[in-house]
Amino acid sequence: MVFEDDETLRMYVDESLEHLSDIENDLLTIEEGGADIDEDLVNNVFRAAHSIKGGAGFMGLTVVKELAHNLENVLGMVRTREMVPTPEVISILLKAFDRLHDLIQNIHGSNDADVSEHIESLVAVTTGSLPDNRKDDLSSIVEVNHPQGGAAFFVPRFDIAQA
Repeated sequence: MVFEDDETLRMYVDESLEHLSDIENDLLTIEEGGADIDEDLVNNVFRAAHSIKGGAGFMGLTVVKELAHNLENVLGMVRTREMVPTPEVISILLKAFDRLHDLIQNIHGSNDADVSEHIESLVAVTTGSLPDNRKDDLSSIVEVNHPQGGAAFFVPRFDIAQA
C-alpha cells in the first residue's frame, strides 16, 4: 500500500498506538467490575476504538476500520449495559485489540491481513447478547439517501440502533 502523505500516516499510527497503550489494563479493570460497569473507563476504551476506526476510514485502511468497528460494537453494548463484560467477552476483546495493535504496527500490509477469526468472534458475542428480535440487525443493511436525492450509503441496522 502506498500513501500519498506518509507524515499523516505516521501521525495516525503514533496516535493509534497511544490509544492502545492502556487498553489491556483498562479491559482487565472493566472485567473485574463485571456488571458494575465503570462508564468512564468503558467510554475511554470505546473512544479509542472509535478514533482508530475513524482514522482508518480516512486513510483507506479497510481491515483496520472493520476490526475497530466490530470492537466498537461490542464496547457499545457494554457501555449501554446490553452486555456484561464477562471473562469470555474480555478475552475476545483483548485478542482483537492485540490483532489491531499488530495491524497498526504493520500498517502498510494491513489491508491484506486476515482478521476473519476476530470479526467472527466479535460478531458472535454481539449476536449472542442481542434479544432474538434484534439478531438480524447485524446483517440487515439499510440504504441511507440524501433528502435531495444525493449520494447514498449503506449501514447495518445495528449501527443505527446503537447510535
